[in-house]
Amino acid sequence: MTKQGIIIVSFGSVYQDAVEKSIGAMESKVKSIYGDVAIRRVFLSDALVEKWNEKYDTRVMTLQEALQSLRAEDIEEVYIQPFALVSDQCYQQMRKQVMKMIHTREYGFTQIAVGKPLLTSLGVKNYADDYTATIEAIVKHVSTKAIDKAIVLMANGQNQLEFSALQLKCLYGAAPNMVVFTANGFPNFKQALHILNRISYQDILVVPLALIGSTHLMDYLGGDRSDSIYALLTEEGYSVSIWNEGLGENPYIQELFLKHLSQTMRMAERRRSACKSEDSVASVRSLA
Repeated sequence: MTKQGIIIVSFGSVYQDAVEKSIGAMESKVKSIYGDVAIRRVFLSDALVEKWNEKYDTRVMTLQEALQSLRAEDIEEVYIQPFALVSDQCYQQMRKQVMKMIHTREYGFTQIAVGKPLLTSLGVKNYADDYTATIEAIVKHVSTKAIDKAIVLMANGQNQLEFSALQLKCLYGAAPNMVVFTANGFPNFKQALHILNRISYQDILVVPLALIGSTHLMDYLGGDRSDSIYALLTEEGYSVSIWNEGLGENPYIQELFLKHLSQTMRMAERRRSACKSEDSVASVRSLA
């Protein structure tokens, strides 16, 4: 039987409790589905790998260390699932690194495949709609706290077009009461206020659009500081509550990542089957 390895890749965090509730939960679900598969936890930030391993007993790896350890266990097929919202610079650099390994056949794996971030497909031409699925997963998870409220999603990111697309999906009907903004980019907080004024909700639930709900992030959202999102929205006259979980703790979001992983593995199997079919045809032709 072919031995397989799955690597769960994220930028990383030093907040162990939040990591275990999100990435740790994902790893447990992967293990329950794929049985004896070897699982590795990878942080793409070398600085966070170092800090984590200094602080905790549970070790995380760099991508190169994870691949080396899987090869040492005679793993043949590797599937890398990014635990990431969007195809940002960090994801792109990781993907380029893996593509180089595939091209040079480094480590000698028979298969290396990279999955997709959460927000990838817009749902055109019969492809899955990652955006609507994500919106529905958020609404389903927070529904008991969001009755008659606007939901404000705060992305701890910058100028990613995916966040603008997510807002458009909301406005076009997926969730008209949902507003998206980024901490350091577009759409920004003032633009979110403009939409909030138009949809006329007095009560707001702020939900972090970040997979790992670090203490630092939660302080920025709802802390006592004068520039917290809670304080800024309260100044505007809104009644505000904070959803104190990272998005990666949402079980419905975890299921979407598992679907991406499953899709990556199925596509790899189809490519492998197609290559075998082509080889068989070539062999028949050479004998003719």
